Amino acid sequence: MSFLVKKVNDIVAKQVFFQRSHREIWARHPRSSLYIIPYWIAFWGGLGYSGFYLGRLVLGIKAK
Repeated sequence: MSFLVKKVNDIVAKQVFFQRSHREIWARHPRSSLYIIPYWIAFWGGLGYSGFYLGRLVLGIKAK
């Protein structure tokens, strides 16, 4: 448990890092692209999938 006691307090440095950036809050962290890119792929993929089959439904194309 001594590692918790001797841990460096870097809250002020992190606060300066996040407040100095002009990007959106969800895109400020250096690793944010690891979370954002798969999210957008899944979001647009699901939207495209739904739109494709909605178009098939409107046109009356049935699955074989």
